[in-house]
Amino acid sequence: MITMVMQIQFTEEQEASMFYKLVKQDEQWTAFRRRSTRKTIQAVPAASMEGEEETWKLACLLTKVFTEWREMNMIQQILRKKYYFSLEEEIERITLIAISLLDKEETFYEERVHQHELRDTLTALFQLQLNREIISFDSIVQFRLHPYFEQLTELVGLAIDEFKREEDHQAFIQSIREFISKKPPEVEAVHVLQGKQFQIYRDSGELYTTSDFKKLQSLFPLFIFGLEQEEWNISPLIMLSPQQIFIYGEDPLEPKTHTMMNIFQERCSFHDSCYFPFYPNDDRVTSGE
Repeated sequence: MITMVMQIQFTEEQEASMFYKLVKQDEQWTAFRRRSTRKTIQAVPAASMEGEEETWKLACLLTKVFTEWREMNMIQQILRKKYYFSLEEEIERITLIAISLLDKEETFYEERVHQHELRDTLTALFQLQLNREIISFDSIVQFRLHPYFEQLTELVGLAIDEFKREEDHQAFIQSIREFISKKPPEVEAVHVLQGKQFQIYRDSGELYTTSDFKKLQSLFPLFIFGLEQEEWNISPLIMLSPQQIFIYGEDPLEPKTHTMMNIFQERCSFHDSCYFPFYPNDDRVTSGE
């Protein structure tokens, strides 16, 4: 069991202050700092805590300090030195993606990210170093985090993949915007009802059917956008290129809806499904009538 007072030394005032506050807030620890040595924090564990428990607790607090003050800078260093990125805008965007992956806010690479569990790795590495009375935070960061750094480098690679996917998606969106900006509208307005598959209605209230859209397909080279011929959520609206699109549903951030609003922009408006002006039809849109 570790019973001695631990002294955690920092070189940065903001890191020392954050660690001091975290320890003070933890009921299982007591923290002290002197005016003359404000970057050295003395941490005393509660008598009821066992050695492994107290070191894990302390390691969790050090992990919080690291992720707050060091992790973003480390990601950006990896982007510059390992992946040779130099444009600040790209570095900032990829950094945000990497952080969202670390925080499990993204699901695109969720399974692969969970294999890493980088924050647990980081905490375990800090815990291994808490076996002496005087601990240097900077020394641990500089010399003892190689396994974490290797896994973080791989995760940054996943963030780069996601960044490129987003870039490709934006290029796809822009190409469609340019197409519809030059294409004369086939109709003035349509009404779209959210669902697994969009239901698209004429302004008169008549539902467009699969066969209606098949008649239009041969007139428009949708293959240049990489759209499948059977894509009945995006392609019909591109072919019709209406001046106004009224979308009805519960979630404006639903992926298909968000894509259409991103493409048509000011032509689109979103409304709660209770304002849908027609009687919904769940069968005819795919029946080929």
